[in-house]
Amino acid sequence: MNGLELGVQALGKRVDAALADALTALRERDLGLADRVVRADLEINRLRYALEEQASAKLAETSDPLEVRTLVATLYVLSDLERIGDHAEGIAKVTLMLGPHPALSIPSVMVTMSQQVQAMVTRTLAALHRRDVDEARRLCGEDDEIDALYDRAYGELLSAMTGNRDIVSHATYLLWVTHNLERIADRTTNICERVVYLVTGRVEELNVSKY
Repeated sequence: MNGLELGVQALGKRVDAALADALTALRERDLGLADRVVRADLEINRLRYALEEQASAKLAETSDPLEVRTLVATLYVLSDLERIGDHAEGIAKVTLMLGPHPALSIPSVMVTMSQQVQAMVTRTLAALHRRDVDEARRLCGEDDEIDALYDRAYGELLSAMTGNRDIVSHATYLLWVTHNLERIADRTTNICERVVYLVTGRVEELNVSKY
């Protein structure tokens, strides 16, 4: 395994941890942890761009078709990983805006959604490491479940706002969290498509929602 692959793995671990910490901070109202997630995003960005420079330099030097394929896929994966980090940072920022005593509890559907999205990220990173095409395809097929949970959460939060004006701002913040979670799921399916490309050499659009 070369240094670039190790770097991508390291970035993936940072992003996975950032999401886990952001969701823990939201659930436990841990503002200190949320602040650490926000500040740690700078290192995720720095690592992404450093790895991107390495991949771009290698791409300029090689004519080997397999290496070109690997480097092109890596560039796309780096971008999606960094964006997942941004969404984790967004969730942490919402936690800070909600403060220690939010006016609204997190709906159970959001808890379920967050657990499934976290699992998708972890499994996607494993599929990338193992070049597991079958798992990558399975993960893409699970995106519809996240979309369904998103719609349920959206509906519940809108209904809560309609019934109680005092919680409108906090319910709106939670809507932002659901949006970040839905986008993270989309980013994981993008990475899974790159896993398929890495192994087969074919560009396939697997993230086609049936929902």
